[in-house]
Amino acid sequence: MAQQGPDASTREKIRTYLLHRWAHRRWFYSHWELFLQQPLGRLGLIMIFIFGLMALSHPILMETVWNRTLFDPSIGFDITIMPHPTTPSWRHLLGTDNFGRDVLSRLLASTQTSFSVGIVAAIIAVTISTLLGGAAGYFGGVVDAILMGISDVFVLLPAPIVLLIFGLLLRLEWPMVAIAYGVVTGLGGQAIVVKSHTLKIKVKPFIEAAQAAGGSDGHVIRKHILPGLLSLTIVHAVFTVVGAVLTESLLSYFGRTQYYLSWGTMIWIGQQTFRWFTLKGQWHVILPPAFAIMLFCSAFYLVGRALDEIFNPRLRVR
Repeated sequence: MAQQGPDASTREKIRTYLLHRWAHRRWFYSHWELFLQQPLGRLGLIMIFIFGLMALSHPILMETVWNRTLFDPSIGFDITIMPHPTTPSWRHLLGTDNFGRDVLSRLLASTQTSFSVGIVAAIIAVTISTLLGGAAGYFGGVVDAILMGISDVFVLLPAPIVLLIFGLLLRLEWPMVAIAYGVVTGLGGQAIVVKSHTLKIKVKPFIEAAQAAGGSDGHVIRKHILPGLLSLTIVHAVFTVVGAVLTESLLSYFGRTQYYLSWGTMIWIGQQTFRWFTLKGQWHVILPPAFAIMLFCSAFYLVGRALDEIFNPRLRVR
């Protein structure tokens, strides 16, 4: 007996699913093409890729090329070169600091910290702001009043200032810096922006159609509200990385964190013996992490700016 094919209802479900998948892919590829048309966005993406290679290269170099006794970023010491610090040479491309540690090794290792801080903070901030802002905008009423009351408090608390105050009381590790920055940022202005965007999506005809068809609140939020917030959350995530890395560098520079490998810590060590009146000192220790902070944050800012021009109707390139 010949096997029967799927009935009309099943075929319609398969067709709807395939159209839905195609719409998502088309959305991605169309916006990717728009992003590639942004020269500064491409430049930022290339810079992020280079920093990613820097972060990944350090453990590989430590296991293959570099002698751990000489190039360990925390306890490495080159006894054949005295006194320390030393200026750049073929043996140490960026020189050594006043503790005899290789500056390039410390710079590469600190890149891992910056990436980790930025990514963790961005994930937490986007998750919190999407949940709070989305719920406040969709449900309204008491839920909106309570959640936006919380956001109104946190929007008055700049994350760098809050973390600096906490740093005076507690010496934070970088995970706590990232988590705290993400929480304060996500509960503040980002949640308010997400709520505003949710209100715009909520009045769209397809939302009313989904509700009229019997779709539950969970279904509408999952299938329609959250996809509509995707572009906004991407932009928020990119700019959160910039703020988190700058804040962490500031805290570590002022010694408000536990001691760990960080660009801010490198600058702090370099300026210990720097003579500001004569501008003499460890330029080779201060400049690499300073330029790293500037270029790293600039890279994410350029990408975020390009994405904002694509997703923001007021800035969108026609």
